[in-house]
Amino acid sequence: MEQSNVFYRSLEKKYPLIDRGKGVFVWDDRGRRYLDGASGCVVTNIGYGVEAVAEALFEEARQTGFSHGTTFTSRPQEEMARLVTEDAPPGMDYVYFVSGGTEANETAFSIAIQYHRQKNNLNKWKIIGRRLSYHGSSFATLSAAGNVQRRSLYSPLVMPFPLVPAPHCYRCYCGSTYPDCGVSCALELENAILAEGPENVAAFIFEPIIGTSAAASVPPSEYFTMVREICDRYDVLMITDEVLCGYGRSGRYLAMDHFGVSADLVTLGKGLGGGYAPLGAVLMQKGVYEVFNKNAGKFIHGYTYQGNPVSCAAGVAVNRYIKDHNLFQKVADKGRYLKEKLQAIADRSSFIGDTRGMGLLLGLELVKDKESKASFPASAALAEKVREIAMNELDEGLLLYTGVGRTADIIPRDYLIIAPPFIIEGKEMDLLVQLLDQALNKAVENLG
Repeated sequence: MEQSNVFYRSLEKKYPLIDRGKGVFVWDDRGRRYLDGASGCVVTNIGYGVEAVAEALFEEARQTGFSHGTTFTSRPQEEMARLVTEDAPPGMDYVYFVSGGTEANETAFSIAIQYHRQKNNLNKWKIIGRRLSYHGSSFATLSAAGNVQRRSLYSPLVMPFPLVPAPHCYRCYCGSTYPDCGVSCALELENAILAEGPENVAAFIFEPIIGTSAAASVPPSEYFTMVREICDRYDVLMITDEVLCGYGRSGRYLAMDHFGVSADLVTLGKGLGGGYAPLGAVLMQKGVYEVFNKNAGKFIHGYTYQGNPVSCAAGVAVNRYIKDHNLFQKVADKGRYLKEKLQAIADRSSFIGDTRGMGLLLGLELVKDKESKASFPASAALAEKVREIAMNELDEGLLLYTGVGRTADIIPRDYLIIAPPFIIEGKEMDLLVQLLDQALNKAVENLG
């Protein structure tokens, strides 16, 4: 490729030029094929090259293209709102569309603060987050997240939001073992609310299944009931960030559906538009909506592309494809099959410490010693090396997603996230596991 004028995220890398995609595969302009084992970055849920989605984009672009949210609504926005709320938990009847996950979480914060203001709780503005978390790249979302690597550069602009321990049983922050721990990490939320003053805390945000900060770590089921009760006790809105784990990725419509607990606000993104158009959303309980409706009747917040007709048309087409092919239901079965295959690799490996996740959101943690759980040194950058080898050095390419870097426990960890498109079939999962095994072994051999 000739000299590029793009300011890339990594100026040291040489990026191949993607040429096309079909199903679970993509090809670069040299003809090399890659099996997408990460759905891009957990986005391309229905795979590549779906003609029905492309046609929906074209038709809506030809029909309108754009309308601003302060002037018009549109048929695609109204239809998408109906579709995403009809599968949501009871009472979650309203939705606000944005362009992606960061905007969705930022919007949820704005909703929470204005909700309390309209109830005359004028001091409630702080958002509590968790130490193992990521909610976006805006300053507010960075403030409520514990990823040290991502937020340290911007520390002068990060707000003093409190962070509580995450429920990550493989590396318990409290030094305990489940279930003897009594899920004490949940109780830390109450301690944080009391320390900040309940009159100052607007909301608590968390990922039901932890994403890149802990590679698909799933909390104990009791955790969700406990934090729901604590939030209710102190009039703190519960925000679940399902940008990565929601919309069918865990094997249910929302990851929280596995645990029988509903949030006040749910954020969605990534797979909502299937990678065909930027789309995110905030789902809202009727009780939150009614506070706005009975008071000012306005939400002072907005983006240029909120509810964009073309993006919503893509979302409608993606939703229809998922339902026509029964993909929400198929993810659970496919996930069990793939997890068993990954566990088989881990059982014979000396450097895979944990295999975790639900549905087609699965994670591997790479360790130097399985018994002590000691991590490789940061200089080894093992997970990133596995990713590079899988993509570039095998007979056929495999795309993986890594979670590498300093998280809230300060010690670098090596994570691999395995999250292929919902449409992946058995033989393709077998190929994924075969290529992954080769890349893992080659990376460890190269460590010497």
